[in-house]
Amino acid sequence: MELDRTDRRILALLSKNVRTTNKELADAVALSPSSVHERTKRLLNSDLVSGAHLDVDLGQLGLSLRALLFVQMSEHEKSNLDAFVHDVLEIAEVRAAWMISGRFDAIVELVTRDTAHLHRVVVERFSSREEVHRIETSIIFDGAEQRDLSALLDIDT
Repeated sequence: MELDRTDRRILALLSKNVRTTNKELADAVALSPSSVHERTKRLLNSDLVSGAHLDVDLGQLGLSLRALLFVQMSEHEKSNLDAFVHDVLEIAEVRAAWMISGRFDAIVELVTRDTAHLHRVVVERFSSREEVHRIETSIIFDGAEQRDLSALLDIDT
C-alpha cells in the first residue's frame, strides 16, 4: 500500500489518539472532512492497521502486579514454541507472549493481584508444563509505552 505524507500524518495523529474526530484530522492535515474520511477508511480497511484498543488501568481492577516470565523450553523446535506462545494466551493473567532469541525462548507478560497470585500462576500454569525447562520471573516496577508514530514515520504532526 502506497502512503503519502498526508496518510502518514493521519496515522501519526490516530496513533496519539484513536478517538481523534474526522473534523480534527481534516483540520490538522488541511483537507476536507470527506477526503480525510475516505483516506482514514482506506487505511483502517488495509492490512496496515489491525485495529484500535482501549487502555484499561488494571490496577484499578485489583491487578496491580505486572511481571515478565523469561521462559526456556526443554526442546527448541519451532512448532513447540509456536504452540506454547499461542497456548499461554488462553491463561487469563497473560497479557502478551513473544518468541525471542538468546538465552530464553519466550517472554510472557502477566498481570496478577499480588505476589501470592503471581506465584500460583507461575507454578500451576507454567512450571508444571512438560515443555518448559526453566523460568525466570521479573516484576515490573514501572514503565511507559510509545504509541506516537510521528518520529517513526518521520513527520511533524
